Amino acid sequence: GVQTCALPISTITTLVGVTLTRLRRGKALWIGAVFAALPVFSAAILRAYQVSAERPASFFLIVQLLLGLLVAMFVASSIGEEIEARTGTYLWSRPIARWAVLAGKLLALTPIVAALAVAGWYAALAIWSPAGPTAVSCVALAAGAVATCLVAAGISTLVPRHAMALTIGYLLVDNFVGVMPFSLQELALAHQMNALAGLADDAAIA
Repeated sequence: GVQTCALPISTITTLVGVTLTRLRRGKALWIGAVFAALPVFSAAILRAYQVSAERPASFFLIVQLLLGLLVAMFVASSIGEEIEARTGTYLWSRPIARWAVLAGKLLALTPIVAALAVAGWYAALAIWSPAGPTAVSCVALAAGAVATCLVAAGISTLVPRHAMALTIGYLLVDNFVGVMPFSLQELALAHQMNALAGLADDAAIA
């Protein structure tokens, strides 16, 4: 029993290490940092032209769209490639359970996605608005990043070969539904992030 429990934990730990090593050696982290910085550049331009900062909700939408790209690039592509190519099999003498692959990838990549998204939002609004971002909006974005990463993991498990494209497509639809003035928006992650951040007219669903 102890050996049975130890193997998945050891496998997950190894997958976390391998994932982070690949990330450090590749270009994805730098590209993700550039994406996360785009709202900062936009905020600097708006501040230079003295555009009013009365509607942070519209700016939050830009951050949500970029969050979708980050999740697809980091989580969906990584999990999809791992499952499709079965590279984890080469680390161990027997096949790895799919849940272990998901756990390892999510533990490694979700904090990075959340940190990039929150850092971009915080820096952008700190530049654009004298009041700066609220702590609640940062927490909402971090929670939304975790939820979005889980959605990407589910898509990657079902359709690993087209995980990145389908994740981007799904999240674009989610953002579109989230801004619709109908009750259907309650099903959208984007709307729930806005509500949790206090940028919507209703409260978020727990």
